[in-house]
Amino acid sequence: MLTTVKSLWRRLTTPWSVPSRYRLEPFEPLSSEPDRELDVLLERLPITVDTLETHLALAELFRKRGQIERAIRIHETLLDADLRRQDANRVRVELAQDFFSAGLLGRAETELESLILDQGERFSAQAFRLWLVVLEREQEWERAIKLVRDYGQPGSGNMRLANLYCEYVGQLKGQGKLALARSALKEARKLSDSARTFIASSELETSLGHYHKALRMLKEALVRDVRRVDVILPGLKRLSRLVGGEASLRRYLEKLYDYHPSHRVLEAILDLTGDSDPRQSYWQTELERVVNSGASFGLMQRWLEQRRDIGATPRAVLLESIQRLKLRLPDGYQCNHCGYESGTMIWFCPQCERWETAFSRHEQRVHEDRRQAALNRS
Repeated sequence: MLTTVKSLWRRLTTPWSVPSRYRLEPFEPLSSEPDRELDVLLERLPITVDTLETHLALAELFRKRGQIERAIRIHETLLDADLRRQDANRVRVELAQDFFSAGLLGRAETELESLILDQGERFSAQAFRLWLVVLEREQEWERAIKLVRDYGQPGSGNMRLANLYCEYVGQLKGQGKLALARSALKEARKLSDSARTFIASSELETSLGHYHKALRMLKEALVRDVRRVDVILPGLKRLSRLVGGEASLRRYLEKLYDYHPSHRVLEAILDLTGDSDPRQSYWQTELERVVNSGASFGLMQRWLEQRRDIGATPRAVLLESIQRLKLRLPDGYQCNHCGYESGTMIWFCPQCERWETAFSRHEQRVHEDRRQAALNRS
């Protein structure tokens, strides 16, 4: 009874301006066969010069939504039509992009290889770039190098080519082909100011027992790009110990610190500075300056370990706190082209697909500060 009264009251008090209601019967789903719907669309929309853009836009929409099979069907239907050569090549590039997005890299290559031969066309240039990406994704480094050598414009993209060589060298080393790897790195070093080529060369020479040559390669890498000190410094210290060159390394690091005052360099200098060293007080003052700035957890930890005027218990608590901060706030790496961030060192940025653009945030900051100071002085 109460329910009936409530229902009647709602009817009497409901305003007449309520939104329209829609009948559920007869109910027809929008499409129970989406592929059949696509067939109907393709049948009703004939392929002409005027409708080509519509077909391509529809295929691109499907690809962006992850419906790759539908995009492929549209592009294959277009290729079956009587298109102009330029339009057909455009569709073939799009079809290759479909295959690439679907992970069908072999089929993508088949389409792209023939397009590359149509030199001088805009779409062959697109095919070249896409094929290079396909080969990189497959880690077919030797073929990628050959593609660039055969069809790339001389001098363009040398940083990319140098890194392709470095990746190829990694494969050659794994196969024990060290002589071939050395030859490949020699070619790579000629191409650009890539620091990585000299780092890779140093690693190879170290494996061959050529420690002095490996040291020279690392120093040359720092000349190419001092921001790579975080990658290079461990090798410098290791090789210097192997050849008994700690004193020489100390002098080298002091000069390096003058124009790139990185905390990593300072820490390496302090490792080589004894209590009787004539410049020991200078480097201790430099350590305290950095600690007071709060810019380096590692040096803060080092400074605390030295302080005997602080009780063992509070010192242990402080050291543990600093260690936790180091774990929570690591230096990290950032691409200076697109801003992509990584917790580990990377040579290739997966976001903007450029090589050697990711740097330690600290080393990049030191580099920029010194560069800005030089500009202000001038």
